[in-house]
Amino acid sequence: MPLRRVPNMSFRGTRNLLFSGGMPLRRVFILAKLNLLENARKQVFHVLMLATVVVIFSSTLLSFFTLGVQVKILKDLCLASILFSAGMISIALSCGAIPSDVEGKTVYPILARPLKRWEYVLGKYLGALATTAASVAIMSLAFGLLLYHYQHRVDSFMFTAVAFVLLEAATLAGITILLSTFTTPVPAAVVSFLIFVLGTVKIGYLGTLLHAAPGGVVRVIGGMLYHILPNLECFNFKDALVHGVPTPTPYLFLVAGYGLLYASFTVGLACVIFARREL
Repeated sequence: MPLRRVPNMSFRGTRNLLFSGGMPLRRVFILAKLNLLENARKQVFHVLMLATVVVIFSSTLLSFFTLGVQVKILKDLCLASILFSAGMISIALSCGAIPSDVEGKTVYPILARPLKRWEYVLGKYLGALATTAASVAIMSLAFGLLLYHYQHRVDSFMFTAVAFVLLEAATLAGITILLSTFTTPVPAAVVSFLIFVLGTVKIGYLGTLLHAAPGGVVRVIGGMLYHILPNLECFNFKDALVHGVPTPTPYLFLVAGYGLLYASFTVGLACVIFARREL
């Protein structure tokens, strides 16, 4: 479907295809595809992705280091940039996915068709995640080309590290979609960004503060927040890639399960909240 034919989520010309019945997952995937095409037109998607690609290729300016040090800095800088950009893109695309339709009243003709609310929320989530995955693929391609240029090979673990970057983005998108079901885009984006930052420093910094905090209410509330916040640092395999440290396979499966469960829980809760929301 040509990109220029996709309207601003009003689905004129495609509503019969989307809401003509059929399997629920088919409707979800079609809605996700339309949302993907709509997200691909947004400036924030292009700006963040292009800025990251520029940062990745700018790492070639580090030629005054020895080759071994230069490659390590390249891996560190590039993967950190992809990690940050993927998180920001997932937040930026998810925070307005539902509120924009509600404020623009385009959600009413959509839900008037045989489309359940959970299908709508899941389609929006998958559309934002698919757009983020496309940007991660492009940024990773630039990263891989640079690695091949310097090493004449690409580290196989790079694909694992990038996969967990996408899993972190899926977790953040789930949190943002959850927030967007009961608030406007700006608060959803701000709170999601704070969770992004706090979840990244959770183990190294928040844990120390919690142990040093006085007893009583402060420690109880702090402990609750500490356990509710996602541990986003566990998705960061930058050090393993840079220094070539082997990562146990059971640990990879444990982290993958943690991310999938957290994302599934937040999206499921978003579906429940939106299903009970008065529109």
